[in-house]
Amino acid sequence: MNHLIIGILLFFAGGMGELFVGQKIKGRLFLCGAALAQLFILPTAFSVLLDGQTQSLVVPFPFPIGRALLLMDGLAAFFLLIISLGGLLAAIYSIGYMKMNYKNPVSALGAYYFFLGFLTVSMLLVVLVQNALLFIIVWELMSLASFFLVSFDNDKAKVHRASLYYFIAMQFGAALLIAAFSWASLLTGDMNFASFALLSGIDNSKTVILFLLFFIGFGVKAGFIPMHTWLPLAHPAAPSAVSALMSGIMIKTGIYGILRIILIIGIPAPWLAYLVFGVGWVSGILGVMNAIAQHDLKRLLAYHSIENIGIIGIGIGMGMIGRISGNAFLSLAGFTGAILHVFNHFTFKSLLFYAAGAIYSQTHTRNIEKLGGLQHAMPVTAALFLLASLAICGLPPLNGFISEFAVYIGAAKGLAAAQMATNLASLVCLTGLAFIGIMATICFTKVFGIIFQGNSRTSAEHHPKEVSGWFLTPMFVLGGLILVIGLGIPLVLPLVESVVRPFAADPESFVVLQKIYWQATHGLWILTGLILFFILLRFLLLRNRSVSVFKTWDCGYQASDPRLQYTASSFASNFMALVKLAVPQNQKLESPQGYFPTMAGYESHSDDIVERWFVRPLIDFLQRFFNLFSWIQSGRTQQYILYGLIFLIILIIWIIGVR
Repeated sequence: MNHLIIGILLFFAGGMGELFVGQKIKGRLFLCGAALAQLFILPTAFSVLLDGQTQSLVVPFPFPIGRALLLMDGLAAFFLLIISLGGLLAAIYSIGYMKMNYKNPVSALGAYYFFLGFLTVSMLLVVLVQNALLFIIVWELMSLASFFLVSFDNDKAKVHRASLYYFIAMQFGAALLIAAFSWASLLTGDMNFASFALLSGIDNSKTVILFLLFFIGFGVKAGFIPMHTWLPLAHPAAPSAVSALMSGIMIKTGIYGILRIILIIGIPAPWLAYLVFGVGWVSGILGVMNAIAQHDLKRLLAYHSIENIGIIGIGIGMGMIGRISGNAFLSLAGFTGAILHVFNHFTFKSLLFYAAGAIYSQTHTRNIEKLGGLQHAMPVTAALFLLASLAICGLPPLNGFISEFAVYIGAAKGLAAAQMATNLASLVCLTGLAFIGIMATICFTKVFGIIFQGNSRTSAEHHPKEVSGWFLTPMFVLGGLILVIGLGIPLVLPLVESVVRPFAADPESFVVLQKIYWQATHGLWILTGLILFFILLRFLLLRNRSVSVFKTWDCGYQASDPRLQYTASSFASNFMALVKLAVPQNQKLESPQGYFPTMAGYESHSDDIVERWFVRPLIDFLQRFFNLFSWIQSGRTQQYILYGLIFLIILIIWIIGVR
């Protein structure tokens, strides 16, 4: 455990050192701290995951915290592995990406790297701390660090609004967590998590309310619908390395919190399992529907984060359903799929955000409608983006398929259960995952086709080229993990056994799951071999032949124009018409005039139904309500002094009354 503390201190020291060195070496100094930290954190995390032995350290704090326990069990070690590796990759990527800010006199690179280190350290502590008060403190520090990173480009109005929106949402979630932890501490008489196990013997109605408070509080951070509206605003506003860190890792701390609460207090009522499953299902469906409608690349990826958090929620929900129904295999498969997807989502979503940042660094736009033909200028980025796109769609033989496969086979087994409710949930699970996969495929067919294929859709103000090794190195690492996990899951599965075991303690079920994965892996190897064979065959057949490229049939119209290509809006228009009730569209059409029109236009913007029907009306109501009291702020000093005197008089009267 001491090695782990040294690793955390190295991350912190790397961030602190940025405040005292020149701009061009800030990133390299932070990278040194992050790289050295891996030597202490990763071996410790792997040893816990492989041995299944927990490590702990008691740290004395002043009152009111007292003696606080830092615990690294399988669950904490799994998240530590992701956080530490993600921090290192963000450090490498930031050196290349932040070069755009070297000449900007307003940019504060020292503050960027300081808060990047601070965010990583606070996330590491979140998964270790076992004391309620200390947990809230590091949780708030995590939110504060990410707030400053989101608002890095705070001279832009959209960024300023997004960072403020994000901060308010985080404080709402934190308020619920403070209420939940305070109540749990009062009921048990202790602030340490271990004592919260006593809650399982307390009045059921209280534990149900506590579970809901924890689930909503952590759900805000995770981005479950309807607590997700901050996410599509914050991710586009932040620098790409921060977007990858927040989407790939930070929102998973909400998942960690939910899993930790399930471990501690169990499932107070059966209907809560179906609630978690339902929230995950709705998040997955609505998340991917909204993603298809987006034109901003990073906003689109943000909605896919909601979709994948929904898939994780489906896995957790199915695991909980299996647990309450006594179906050991369903429980094991559900939790295994959810936990695997936590890591898999980190790999392909971080890669997608890094690729989006590489595209932005070369084109200075995130608008999909203005991009096109980038595979010629950025072939490596295009190939890595395609790899991550296939993985996020859950297609074999990549790692996105591997984690969803566990939930699929668990739900298939659940169809044979004796309980009708379990059968129905399993059927809904299977159809939901299939529908999410289809919609994700539609979305990334659109994204890759529009951005990388065809020709540029606007006159190029910048001339894009392939990005440097600082960009590509973390992307290659993540791409390698996508392939390794997809093709070698039987070798990776033992690493999650110690994580899953406390949720579904059934060794026989885990052995069955391993056998199923071995059988599936043989099929994936055969599939991969066939793909490689046909690629090689095509290469050999075309090696000595000339290949010509010509435009497709154009109805006799020979004048080439980029406007003749599909746009992102036109590609998705038919699908969006089918789901317009779930994803309302605001459309503006300028009809073409004459046989050879020079002007025509079409714009479409989607609305988030939660924001349209709940968040905006609530904000408007609060503004109107607080405006009723605007007369209090008159600007007169005498009036403010009078307020103070009135308060003192009321306080004196209250004290006298109490005595």
